[in-house]
Amino acid sequence: MSTIVKESTLERSIQKQVKLWEKSKTILIEKPQEPRPFITISREYGCDANSIAAAIADEMNGYEGTDVWKFYDKELVKKIEEDHNISKTLIETIDTKRREEMNEFWRLVLTDYPPQVAVYQKLVQTIRSLAIHGHAIIVGRASAEITRSLQFGVHLRFVAPLNFRIQRIMELKKIRDRLEAEKLVEKKDQERHDFMTQYLKFDARHPASYDVTINIARITNKEIAQIVLCVLRSKGFIK
Repeated sequence: MSTIVKESTLERSIQKQVKLWEKSKTILIEKPQEPRPFITISREYGCDANSIAAAIADEMNGYEGTDVWKFYDKELVKKIEEDHNISKTLIETIDTKRREEMNEFWRLVLTDYPPQVAVYQKLVQTIRSLAIHGHAIIVGRASAEITRSLQFGVHLRFVAPLNFRIQRIMELKKIRDRLEAEKLVEKKDQERHDFMTQYLKFDARHPASYDVTINIARITNKEIAQIVLCVLRSKGFIK
């Protein structure tokens, strides 16, 4: 897919979401306790979370007979962060109290302020705003910890055997040398772990940090989506 086509698709997706945010603003403010479920996905490097997130969105929309469930990957979140008008619209559809809670989260959780952490303030605002609106499936971006204090969230962790992840990275990155791919997987896993533990005070590797941990090497995307649907129903987040 060309860069132009990809960018055009991204723009259409965001503009559709902007309309949904604006449409739901009144309901969100007037009925703040109404369940607005969201899902976060954390994963080991080499676990293809995007395809699973898409399957979950399809499953949820099919079950509820809607098209409001959307997944947000790294590119989509980054686009929202960087576009001032879109970011402003997203924040403005959140009531004042919850905007203040975002600032409080920033103050209490991100206690160290080196430059590489300070830039994440905008990320915190974006992720928490998407979660508050609900019907969002947020992939990575420290979303599990950023949304930890919010209601109606289900936090997932995807894992897989090292060999499975190495093979996946070799295919995605077109790496022929298996040792090179293995070093890349180990490096990325360690970098993510170091950042989360040092600055967010969050142990991303501990199973207790999530509601559900799934070995994606043994379960299909469709089966994972059905598991998530059952969890949301059992929690009463959906009917």
